[in-house]
Amino acid sequence: MKLQVGVLFGGKSVEHDISIITAIQVMKNLDQSLYDIIPLYLDKDNSILSSPYLTDLKTFQSDTPIDKKRCQVFLYQDKGGYKYRFLHKRCKNGLKIDLILPLVHGMGVEDGTVAGMLEMIGIPYSSSEVGPSALVQDKAWTKDVLKRQGIMSLPFVEVKSETLNEIPFSFPLILKPAHLGSSIGIEIVKDFEELPEKIYQVLLYDDKGVLEPLLTNFREFNCALIKTNKGFIVSEIEEIIVQNEFYAFTDKYEKNQNVEVNKISRAGNRQIPASIPQDLKNEIESLTVKVAEVLNLKGIVRVDYLYDKDREVLYVNEINPIPGSLSFYLFEKKGLSFKELLNQLIKSTLIYHHQKNKKITTFSSSVLNRNNLIAK
Repeated sequence: MKLQVGVLFGGKSVEHDISIITAIQVMKNLDQSLYDIIPLYLDKDNSILSSPYLTDLKTFQSDTPIDKKRCQVFLYQDKGGYKYRFLHKRCKNGLKIDLILPLVHGMGVEDGTVAGMLEMIGIPYSSSEVGPSALVQDKAWTKDVLKRQGIMSLPFVEVKSETLNEIPFSFPLILKPAHLGSSIGIEIVKDFEELPEKIYQVLLYDDKGVLEPLLTNFREFNCALIKTNKGFIVSEIEEIIVQNEFYAFTDKYEKNQNVEVNKISRAGNRQIPASIPQDLKNEIESLTVKVAEVLNLKGIVRVDYLYDKDREVLYVNEINPIPGSLSFYLFEKKGLSFKELLNQLIKSTLIYHHQKNKKITTFSSSVLNRNNLIAK
């Protein structure tokens, strides 16, 4: 019997459209001899919609709005298992769903919000749990935790207002929204006079920013892994060939518009595998595993690195708990196809959920039987 796999994507996030691309790629590569695909689209109001048409990118490119009234569903659990039901249908029995692949990106969804919803329902899901997801979505928190574990990232100042009197670095600087990805909202600050306006722009996206030194002579690498029940499978390492001061949103997603959706993450200025010495390769691979272990991440994770060529130092730049396209193209270079990667993800999700369900989650007590609980 086929597994009923829910693919959850979209959401109220500035990375909404990138999530759609990731989901379409995944749905095209799930083995349909093993799985029935249930698209679960979070619209920009976070309503959950389901329809066979939501597996096609053309649905989202069309000017015709999705019929929310007919497509809206809710998820729940009963004695028969995990289910979803259409709001407009007066049916007693819901439709079965075995697990969910969350393919959401960005603040408001990837930050533990969606994980928390799925935890409440109890349904198996393939991404990191609430705590780790929330932690790595915050760049400042992540840097603090990594520092305590002896893992290097660039020094930073946390910015919460347009007033910043003291900066322990020399210009130029790079200012990032603390909770966003895909290089959205990033500003380059060339001198102190520019700083208030740049902070203002970043705080339009987020409630705080992270201010770092801007490396000018560096290389940028990405490495992914998948956590399985047998351990970690580490991907190939890619180098991002940066043409500008940083790898911008337009470089990642808006160039190469003629690239097919299944190949979009192979596009751009990338070198796979990265041409690097063996000792640097070993360092990146081992550090990727260490980051995942320290932060208790699961599913598919990508760690992005900056390598300072002047100092010959490797820094963790960002951690992606649900990377765009699930970084499938990095695993392909290691001989693991997109289809098999998804098989591994689903298998490890179900095993982890089975083990988790063995934990004690209730505690019997007599505390409610006390007579003096309620104030008179």
